[in-house]
Amino acid sequence: MLIKKSLDDYLEALSSREATPGGGSASAAVGAMGAALVLMVAGITRPKLKKRDQKKLDKVVRDLKHALRRIKQIIDLDVKVYRDLIKSYQKVKNQKPSHPAARKQIQIALSNSFRLQADLALLIAMVKEITPVLGRYAKGSIANDLTVARGFLDGGFLGALATARINLVYMTSSRKEHFERGLSQLEKKYHGGKF
Repeated sequence: MLIKKSLDDYLEALSSREATPGGGSASAAVGAMGAALVLMVAGITRPKLKKRDQKKLDKVVRDLKHALRRIKQIIDLDVKVYRDLIKSYQKVKNQKPSHPAARKQIQIALSNSFRLQADLALLIAMVKEITPVLGRYAKGSIANDLTVARGFLDGGFLGALATARINLVYMTSSRKEHFERGLSQLEKKYHGGKF
């Protein structure tokens, strides 16, 4: 499991000539760093707040922890989903002529890869949506960590969008346009500050 490796080992794997881990896993890792920093800011800020504000922040922290847990899972899950996609392509390549069921398997694998990265983008957007709330409470140097977290979140979000979209390029599904519209709406909300 990549998530259990040291950062150095993960970076070595990422920089190797192997196809995995790749951009999808890296996007999740960057998003996880952003979410973790947001959690740190919440943890440091909480004791300085009034009880009423602490209770509001406690719900935010629960949501953040849930999102971080799911984002961390995607670091490894992306590798599995990508390998499944490659296996699907290899099945078609090895069959002469290629069997319709094998081509359908490619479309299923592309859809799974797309959905995983679209889910990652949504999770990161949910974390980013929380940052203005924390920004009201975070004062002094800890506010800088929130700025750094936003940078990580932006990087993870853009990576997840790009990885989701590359899967759309190869999809033949009638839902392809629907998926692209959904991504475009999410991207617009994210960059418009609606998240």
